[in-house]
Amino acid sequence: MATYLKPGDSFKPSGSVEHFYHFVLQYLLPLFELEMTKGVAGKGSIVRDCGPMNVWFDFVFGPDAFSIVSRESFNNLSSRRLWDKQIELDTFANKHGLTVDATRFKEVLAAFREKSVPPVLSADTVTVLDRRPPPAFYLDGSAEKPGGGSTRRSISNLDQLSHKISETMNVSLVDFGEMSPASQLKVISNTRVLVGQHGAGLVHSLFMNDDASVVEMKLEKSQDHFQILNEGLGRTYRAIYLSEEHATLSPRLIAEIVDEVSAGS
Repeated sequence: MATYLKPGDSFKPSGSVEHFYHFVLQYLLPLFELEMTKGVAGKGSIVRDCGPMNVWFDFVFGPDAFSIVSRESFNNLSSRRLWDKQIELDTFANKHGLTVDATRFKEVLAAFREKSVPPVLSADTVTVLDRRPPPAFYLDGSAEKPGGGSTRRSISNLDQLSHKISETMNVSLVDFGEMSPASQLKVISNTRVLVGQHGAGLVHSLFMNDDASVVEMKLEKSQDHFQILNEGLGRTYRAIYLSEEHATLSPRLIAEIVDEVSAGS
C-alpha cells in the first residue's frame, strides 16, 4: 500500500494541469476530495488557470466556485494558507501509477461518479477513442507544455477498427476533446469497453462502471499507469502492442483487438 502525502505537504504536480491526465489525477480529484471533506469550493479559494480544462471547475463544483488566476500569478502567490486563499494539493497518481492507497482512491471516485456521472441500467457500448488534432491552445504558444496527443501518437484507421467491432457490438468512435464534460461523462457512463491508444483519453476509464474494461493500444516501452490505475480498481485491462507511435492497424491487429473487446464485453 502506497504512502500518500498529508494535506499541507508541499507538492508541485508533474506535467501540466492544462493537460487532461495531470488535470484529473493531480488537480481535479484532489480538489474534489477537499471539497468532500473540508468544503473548500466557493470559500474564496484560488485555483490556477488550467486552460481548456477550466470548464471542469464549473461542471463539477458549480459556476464561480473558485477564483481562477493565471499560472504565473498562482506560482507567485505568497500566501500559502491551506483551505483559505490557495489550495495546496496532494496527488492521486503520477506516471508510475497510484500514490494513494486503493481504498481512498475508490471512495473518491465513487463519490465523484455519484455526483457527476449519469447512471445507466446496463452499459452496452464499446467506445473507441479518436485522436484528432489538438485545439490551437496547445499549438500557438499558449500552453505551458505545447503539443497534443495526436501530435505524439496516432492511429490512421480507427474507423476500420470501429466498423469491424460494429459487426457484432454497439460501438461509438468519439473525440472527447471536442465534447463538453457532461457529454463526455454521458458517453463513459454507457461504456462497457473503452478502447484507445496510450494517452490522456484513457483517464476516462476511471469514471466507468466497476464491471467495465479497458483495451489499450501502446508501445512496449509506454508507461503502465493506465494498467496500474485500472487494475487497482479491480477492472479487466488488456494491452495491444504497436510497433510505432504513428501506426496503421493491420488486419491481424484489428482481429486481435476485436477478440479482446469481445472478451471484455
